[in-house]
Amino acid sequence: MGVFKKLTGADVRVTPIRVKYNKTSSSADITAAYNNTRAELLKNSNNTAILHKSLLQLYYGAFFDYNWFPTGSVVNKTHILNSQISDGGFSRYDPSFQGSGTYSRTLGVSAKVRSLDKRDFGNSIVPGTVSGSGFTDDKVGNLKDSGGDVVGNVFYDQGILVRNGSDALGTVEYQGSYTIYATQYKCTADPHEFNYTLNPSILSGSEYDSSIVESADFMPYVTTIGLYNENQELMMVAKLARPVKLNPYVSTNFIVRLDR
Repeated sequence: MGVFKKLTGADVRVTPIRVKYNKTSSSADITAAYNNTRAELLKNSNNTAILHKSLLQLYYGAFFDYNWFPTGSVVNKTHILNSQISDGGFSRYDPSFQGSGTYSRTLGVSAKVRSLDKRDFGNSIVPGTVSGSGFTDDKVGNLKDSGGDVVGNVFYDQGILVRNGSDALGTVEYQGSYTIYATQYKCTADPHEFNYTLNPSILSGSEYDSSIVESADFMPYVTTIGLYNENQELMMVAKLARPVKLNPYVSTNFIVRLDR
């Protein structure tokens, strides 16, 4: 019997686990306001018109018609392909699709925007956990007031909140999330394996006590499991809460779990 036993792919299982945590944001809002003049669009990147156009392109492109723009605007009907006009929108690509629920995606002429720090919300905001001054989210991307009317949107994966009109978002509470991976190693001791012990109580002088070793009832107890790499370097040690006696007739399985 060897000292080591090689694990196979069937002995290792990796399971993703979503961890949730509460967060609060009270940072200042950014104003996004529609402006149809070319001069406004050429100003610095902090301009409210540029932010408004960016929101339209990134998150609302598949949800508004060309008639939304007034006559004479920089972007109007003459700049849109006929195929897009017949479809009733600018884009069929929506990078922030929230799910299968019913949601409303409308960007007003003016809106308040909150961009959350990626370090705060992690992988994504947990749907159904967003609340603020007079609104909550409905798990599918809508921000609704107490009367059930949609007042804006939340983009969970991007950490962006948009509230139509001039009302501030105020203090926003939500849950962030990130994914950890639980790796389980199944270590199996078959009846003919690991049937020896290093406990000095089995020795008689400097040799094994044959009356103990040759007994039909003799089976060692497991207290520690070591996981090694292919170079036989010890990578992890698992300590059992209590010693476990190996079974001389059936296999004994030990599950070692590592969260990362």
